[in-house]
Parts: sequence; structure tokens; C-alpha cells
Amino acid sequence: MDIAADRVVTLSYVLKNTAGEELDRSDPDRPMVYLHGHRNIVPGLERQLEGKTKGDKLDAVVPPEEGYGPKQKVKTLRIPRSQLPGDAPVHPGARLIMESQGQHFPVWVEKVQGPTVVLTPQHPLAGVELHFSVEVLDVREATEEEIAHGHVHGPGGHDHD
Repeated sequence: MDIAADRVVTLSYVLKNTAGEELDRSDPDRPMVYLHGHRNIVPGLERQLEGKTKGDKLDAVVPPEEGYGPKQKVKTLRIPRSQLPGDAPVHPGARLIMESQGQHFPVWVEKVQGPTVVLTPQHPLAGVELHFSVEVLDVREATEEEIAHGHVHGPGGHDHD
């Protein structure tokens, strides 16, 4: 079965930057599972996976414009560590969900300066050319519920409580 919209894809990957430094990799015991065509992964990788099938391997180069976007000047937010939940990850690159006026949005820890945490709305990989080495482990039809919710349910995916 080919990778196409509304199909659940299971894959393993290694992500590097242009210098060859490893930035991320899937856990061998928990491969990445996503719903294709629903913006669950960066657009450039999703586009290059289109039409691939189980067993296919791919080296994909994704420019910033098709990844996490170009690096931009953005306003950072400086807050006391004490204003974050006690279990919140507080290290550079950590992702947090903030709420403002009833809207939820992601922010990332840019740096920690003593008791102050500097947050940015810009993904840490903005402006980075992404180099993926990917192996397609499985492709299946998505359920109607997965399509309606826009993400995978069940093993390797997301369950609703």
C-alpha cells in the first residue's frame, strides 16, 4: 500500500543537520506513527514520502521553508521559573504549551538564566536544513475516527481518555 492522504504511516528515522550532527532519531522500540496528509509532520518530508511503501528507504533533504520555517526575529518572553508548573521541562529546546485568552500555543525554552526562563514562539529548528534518513515500516488505511480527529489512535499513536 502506497503512502497517501488518510493513511497511517509507521517509520523509523534519523534527523541530522547540514554538518551531519544528529538532532533526533526515532526510538527503535517506538517508531514514529502519523496520519499522512494532516500536517502531523513537516511538509517537506510528508511530500517526499508520498507514494512510498512498506520497506522503502529514503534520504530526504528538507529546506527550512518546508520544515520549521525560516529563522525570524521574534519577541521572547522572560518569566520567573516559579511561574511554570513544577514538573515542566526547563532546558533549552524543551516544548511547553502556553495559554492566552483561551488559546493554547507551543513555546520553546530558548535559555535559562538563573531563576529566569526565556521562552520563544519559534521552533528550535527554524532556519535549519533538515536531513532525514527514513525507513517506512508500515502503511495502513486510517479509521474514520482517526481521519475525523486528524491524528492516529491506538498503539504508537494517540488515545483519547
